[in-house]
Amino acid sequence: MITVYVSSVSFNKRLHSQQNHIETVLRAAHVQYEMIDIASDPAYKDEMRQRCGNETAVAPQVFNGDYYCGDYVSFQQAVEEERIREYLRVS
Repeated sequence: MITVYVSSVSFNKRLHSQQNHIETVLRAAHVQYEMIDIASDPAYKDEMRQRCGNETAVAPQVFNGDYYCGDYVSFQQAVEEERIREYLRVS
């Protein structure tokens, strides 16, 4: 299953737009996913950063199981190149 780390606590419109775009693309691709709100528990932010291997990573971040797919920039690039299923490693 795809896991997307997001943040509900931000006044950054771009961040909310990115998170909404990821969710829209996953729905359209009929990919099962879960959204984890790092603002709901500080441990989620630590977990996200550990899984990314980047202590300064910010949401949104995308994973397929234990595989780190990437951040929004890489997600958007995969969408533009029409290779989202390959990027997510789903069939």
